[in-house]
Amino acid sequence: MKRAALPPRGPRSGAPQVLALPRWRLKWLAAGWLVALATVAARVAYLQTPRFDHLRELGRRQQVETVTLSGSRGRIYDRAGRELASNVIRDSVYAVPRAIRDPEGFARKVGPLLGLEPSAVVERVRRGGYFVWLARQVSPEVAGRLRQLGLEQELGFEPEEKRVYPFGRLAGPVLGFTGVDNQGLAGLELRYEQALRGRPGRAIRVRDAFGREILEGRQVLLQPRRGQDLVLALDSVVQHVAERELVRTVEHYRAQGGAAVAMDVRTGEVLALASVPGFDPNSVPDGTEAWRNRALEAYEPGSTLKAAVLAAALEEGVVDAGWKVTCPGWLRIPGGYTVREAHGEAHGRVGIADVVRLSCNVAAARVGAELGPARLHRYLRQFGFGEPTGVDLPGESAGILRDPSQWSGSDPYVLAIGQGVAVTPLQLVRFVAAVANGGWLVRPRVAVAMRDPEGGLRRVAADERVRVLSPRVAHTLLLAMERTVADGTGTAAAVQGYRVAGKTGTAQKPSPHGGYQPGRYVASFVGVVPVDQPRLAIAVVVDEPQGAYYGGVVAAPAFSRIASQALWVLGVPPGEVAPQAVRRPGGD
Repeated sequence: MKRAALPPRGPRSGAPQVLALPRWRLKWLAAGWLVALATVAARVAYLQTPRFDHLRELGRRQQVETVTLSGSRGRIYDRAGRELASNVIRDSVYAVPRAIRDPEGFARKVGPLLGLEPSAVVERVRRGGYFVWLARQVSPEVAGRLRQLGLEQELGFEPEEKRVYPFGRLAGPVLGFTGVDNQGLAGLELRYEQALRGRPGRAIRVRDAFGREILEGRQVLLQPRRGQDLVLALDSVVQHVAERELVRTVEHYRAQGGAAVAMDVRTGEVLALASVPGFDPNSVPDGTEAWRNRALEAYEPGSTLKAAVLAAALEEGVVDAGWKVTCPGWLRIPGGYTVREAHGEAHGRVGIADVVRLSCNVAAARVGAELGPARLHRYLRQFGFGEPTGVDLPGESAGILRDPSQWSGSDPYVLAIGQGVAVTPLQLVRFVAAVANGGWLVRPRVAVAMRDPEGGLRRVAADERVRVLSPRVAHTLLLAMERTVADGTGTAAAVQGYRVAGKTGTAQKPSPHGGYQPGRYVASFVGVVPVDQPRLAIAVVVDEPQGAYYGGVVAAPAFSRIASQALWVLGVPPGEVAPQAVRRPGGD
């Protein structure tokens, strides 16, 4: 049998073929791998030698940072040690964007509790990074509800100090307020910012890869120092009385607002400084209009300035105890103008006491003309008008007292009745305090001392005073002002059991376009109590009262209520028997 022929030797049909590469290609492939490995090795060596310090610093910055630790803000106390401004700890809330995998779901949980739209939360989270604020200084209730969400990896809390004012609206325009970072922005908080805020400290904070703080890694490098406490001359009870009576007056006469100042005539210490409308510094309204302190703002004083004009005339000898002038009810002055009495009545023969007692415009205008521009301006400036008092509050107006070179022929007449000049309630009460204390112009002060964290006290400033009146003139003028309350235009200012001296004022409000605005007035009263042992000078100013508008009707009763209660609070006993007031129709 014939044997079958075998197939030729070689690869089987369908078996994979092994590609035999030429040797030169193998050499190039090996060379490429060697170059790649060398490049990687060179990069590793570069990162571990010249760039090592730089990269290590970048990593450290991502995990370790130096933070500033704020010192606890100093507290503010009234003269009796009552706390007017204090601090509490509140949690501020932040997110850790790198740890949040579902921004929309996170926002739906967190946003409503913080009063934020979920879209606003998502926008913040998507900015990325390790840290983003969501809300500052939230209430304990909100912080508690956020913690119950179980978002410890995505949500964090930073304790921060928040300023609080235990008495709410009391003395709001005086105390001022702080911002979200606890810096003073208005009032005493701004004026004494450097002392109140203390010294900041420093600490190291360590974060994990997601930016979450590792509490065990925090290290304090420099302990913060608590700020100094501020002790005020202000008496919170007298302040409350002044604000309550001022609000009562403003509401009764539907006025635009008002101011009241009570000052110790001997030292210049401000016991109360009220401004209506005020605000609660715990929840400050938007807009600077609501922050106004009307006790530091200027207005045309009207007849209250007559006391200063008469003081200048007495010092210069223009008038004396026997001086008399006839008041027919009107007076023609240069420029074609006519000065008239408030009620159109003719006062007849009047003396120096009647200029104040009856608030006689004609007599005051004649006195101003006798003094002349140079002397009248010099004395008004000497009495503290036309320049700030230097009180330790920001935003004080200097008032308006034009240089005599800018005066016209009618100016000495009209300035003498309180027109064409602007003063602040604080300037006015400061001058009246000089009349009461024998002629010394004192510097008003709201704060009296600073207390350091160790308890040491130091005075904020030394007493400042300068003589502006002779004791004789001061006494003569004080007795003339007492007649105003006894049987003049200010009988409604009387305080039972005490002798009171004062002066009424009613001024039309100037128009921005020149002249005066019909039907728009400022009513005021400034006085001293008690006359026999002067302790308090008090000014009350009411802006645009409706219906009645004379100072003797609107402001004088408020003065009486404030003075009677303040004297009781301060423990000032009744002195000599007060003259029996003779009630007259309310007037200037």
